[in-house]
Amino acid sequence: MKTVLISGLGLIGSSIARIIKDGDPTVEIIGSDPDDDSAQFLLDHHIINKRADFTEAAPKADLIILAGPVSVILSQIDQLAQLKLKDQVLVSDVGSTKQAIMAQAEALTRKGVSFLGGHPMAGSHLTGGQNGSIDLFSGAKYFLVTGSQTDQQLRDFKQFLQAANVEWTTITAETHDKLVSELSHLPHVVAATLVNNVVDSLAADPIGLTAAAGGFKSTTRIAASDPKMWTAIMMSNSKAISSELAEFQAKLAKMQQAIEQQDETAILAAFAKAQRIRRSLDKVMSKVP
Repeated sequence: MKTVLISGLGLIGSSIARIIKDGDPTVEIIGSDPDDDSAQFLLDHHIINKRADFTEAAPKADLIILAGPVSVILSQIDQLAQLKLKDQVLVSDVGSTKQAIMAQAEALTRKGVSFLGGHPMAGSHLTGGQNGSIDLFSGAKYFLVTGSQTDQQLRDFKQFLQAANVEWTTITAETHDKLVSELSHLPHVVAATLVNNVVDSLAADPIGLTAAAGGFKSTTRIAASDPKMWTAIMMSNSKAISSELAEFQAKLAKMQQAIEQQDETAILAAFAKAQRIRRSLDKVMSKVP
């Protein structure tokens, strides 16, 4: 694998480019992205070697990484299925949902093209190639949904991203989508809804959000993430997210009832449970190198 095409040069795609370059500076990285600023920044800093149109660059690549929104990934898989690609090419993705992508990738598998589903469990509220980092994935799980790739291609892929310092975790597409709906997608819906609710409630207040303190900012930080990306995620994992939202609303209703009834015991128990679990998470994260 000497030529890599990365489609989508935002936070994740540009971080992968940095990681690959750090591992092997001789690899030629072709970037494809409609954002001129991100692409030019990566070119100027020698993180990618050239920029090219997706369908023009794909036939030249040994490894193709699809790092755009899920809706774009699905469309690009269809495009790849119409192209003449290298015999031993490996196509992978970093999409936040996997069932729809793996189903779409069957079009490639039928043509003998190897596909490996992937999703690094890391990110930031910051966006764009300028904010990518070689350390973005450090210590995080990198989920792999094995498809039609060979054992050698899998080893080569992991070697390419060795500098990422991730914990490789093989998972089924179904398990992945349920897990991320709980740990990632639901929190984003809650954060975005909380921001919008507070803004609407304070619309007539002259102080408004200027009084927001650390708690509100920390809780809603992820709401600053790319809205197009998150809309695509909601559309592609709607069933699992809807199920989690229903369960969350039921628990929120119970908390509301406890507050209305001034049930001090129930309120304290809920806060104590959350504190205990959150502190245990901090301990786990403190051990990550």
